[in-house]
Amino acid sequence: MAAQAEVNVQTVRFYEREGLLRKPARTPGGYRRYEPQDLERVRFIRVCQGLGFTLREIKQLIRLHRVGSSPDYGASMSINAVREILTIAEERVASIDEKMESLSRMRSDMQTVIRALSGSGAPRCPAAPVQIRSESKSCKIPS
Repeated sequence: MAAQAEVNVQTVRFYEREGLLRKPARTPGGYRRYEPQDLERVRFIRVCQGLGFTLREIKQLIRLHRVGSSPDYGASMSINAVREILTIAEERVASIDEKMESLSRMRSDMQTVIRALSGSGAPRCPAAPVQIRSESKSCKIPS
């Protein structure tokens, strides 16, 4: 099943330990026996992880969505479940927006460092208003 889901065997074991995937039945020889819905669950988890959901959020989504884990699979979801899923997704979008803003600031700051170090004349240390001494090429760090 791990190969079909394109994950490592240890990933499947981890999902089992974390309660994201049910403990599978065992064959008489002790091998794990997975059902088709287990494969769908692993694929669902991977898609959610790709979207940036945390394991805690994925557990909530599994509980709400019941991907392949109940006889009601394919039945329409309740309005409340859909609302909860939308809330989780909206929180994830807000988190992504915050990360994008932070990365944008970091990028701008890094460009400032690059300009400070590659400009004409004596390079300036971007961390302090102290000139880099040409013989040492190092910044003085304020104490």
